[in-house]
Amino acid sequence: MKRALIAIFTACTLFFGEAASFASTPETIRDALTAGNFETAFIQAETLETAEGYALAAESLLSEIMLGQAKKNKKQAKRARKLAEAGLELDPSNQNARLQYALADGFVARETGDVSAWMKKIPQKTQAIVEAYRRDFPHDTRGDALLGAWHLGVAQRAGSKNAKKWFGADVAEGRALYQSARADQPDDIVIAVNYAFSLLALKEEDLSDLAEVRELLRVVSLITPKDHMGQVLKNYGAEASNKIDSRDLLRGYAEMFLSGQVPEFPSAED
Repeated sequence: MKRALIAIFTACTLFFGEAASFASTPETIRDALTAGNFETAFIQAETLETAEGYALAAESLLSEIMLGQAKKNKKQAKRARKLAEAGLELDPSNQNARLQYALADGFVARETGDVSAWMKKIPQKTQAIVEAYRRDFPHDTRGDALLGAWHLGVAQRAGSKNAKKWFGADVAEGRALYQSARADQPDDIVIAVNYAFSLLALKEEDLSDLAEVRELLRVVSLITPKDHMGQVLKNYGAEASNKIDSRDLLRGYAEMFLSGQVPEFPSAED
């Protein structure tokens, strides 16, 4: 009797294990990402042990960072970068793995201190990774957005003059790249909100006129989100729009978002 029970238990374990494995596909994992179930997506994706699986696992971790859900941004970004790299080892041509590697590297660079980044030439390395992605996937407008984010991000941290002198980063070039991405994907909330907040995070001397930001946030308010990420970012855009005349508050709000925190305005008591 005991042996029979063990045999039944073993058979059930194998059956349900195989069923769970079968149920996890890139499509079902993408559904979990769309719904904002990032932890579930990560677990399912990693178990695939394929190039796309590792890429999706990295995407899950990076989605959490973007929405301020990670406990330690730099540690999680490095983990995502390793997963994307594992995917590329299996399939160097996997586009999503290349994209997530570039995104993860950008998050790591942003979390690195200014002096350390300068000494290790991290901005230049990140730029090279994004440029390589744009070269190999010229029809993916996200490459333009990534490079635009690099230009504006470096300018935000170093100031426009030093950014151009030390790293070749240029506010005008960053804006042109983001505008190119927006022209190709006008309904992409992620690109639009990241662009708007990248502009808001600049010093006033580098962006005195908020007309473009106002228009970006207006357009975002009219777009129907396609997923959980889009809905959250649309909400952030609405909150920013309500404070559009408070430049200092907006800059702090945008900086929180860009640094992987849940953005919020100071309370009345503060």
